[in-house]
Formats: sequence, structure tokens, C-alpha cells
Amino acid sequence: MTRYFTVATAGHVDHGKTSLLKALTGINPDRLKEEREREMTTDLGFAPLILPAQGEVDEIIIGFIDVPGHGKFLKNMLAGVGGITMALLVVAADEGVMPQTLQHVKILSLLCVKQVIVAINKIDLAPDMAGSVTEHVRQLLERYGIALVDGVS
Repeated sequence: MTRYFTVATAGHVDHGKTSLLKALTGINPDRLKEEREREMTTDLGFAPLILPAQGEVDEIIIGFIDVPGHGKFLKNMLAGVGGITMALLVVAADEGVMPQTLQHVKILSLLCVKQVIVAINKIDLAPDMAGSVTEHVRQLLERYGIALVDGVS
């Protein structure tokens, strides 16, 4: 039996949500010409990740919804996260928690999203900051009653 999950991204503009999805799925979720030219997501994008069955584990299909990180496109972000139960929060190690990171976490909390997967991105740009950024993200999520998915740190 195939299992299906829908996961929306969350996080500050330029922290690499779209690039991470492209690396995971091989698909660039930025579908509009202007988005690709500006390298900035303005509308919702979609990318599936198919994990084949292994042993007793069924095939898993994760449908990612890539949302804009810029505050100017907050309506589009809201459209992408409405109705989801899990998000992929992306935070860049070189900048840490930024205004839209906080804004997205607050929105996830208001929408009763109780779990997130956290990806600390751009570690190559600030390898010494990964630990402190991770701790800051943990504290932020705890403050808003959002847990990390078990086994992910």
C-alpha cells in the first residue's frame, strides 16, 4: 500500500527552500519564468518525492508544496500551508532565524501544525554556526508548541 504525505515548506526568503526541494526531488518547483529569472519564489510550486518500498515499508510519496518566503507574498504562503499537518522549516546557518522564519512559525502554530522537519541549510557558509542556529530553532519551535519530527534534528 502506498502512503501519501503533503509537506509545505516554511522559512525566510533566500534560505534555500526551493533549492533544497530541487536537490531532494530533481524538480525545480519554481514554475513561473519570472521566478526562475529572479531566483525568488512568488507563487506556490509543487514537487513530488517518491520513496520506493523497502522490505516491510510501503512506498511513500511526499508531495512538497514550496511557498514564498518573502513577506510581500504572505497570502501565497498561507494558501500553501492551509490544511497541512507537517512542514519543512528551512533555516540558513549563515543568517539563522530571520523575520519571515518567525512569521512562518507563528502561522504554522496558528494553523495547528504540531510537527516540523527542520533543515539547517547553507552550513558550508557558516559551519561554526550550525549548532547555535539549531538550538535557536528548537527554542523557537518549543515556544510555539511545535515539535520536531521524531528522529530528525
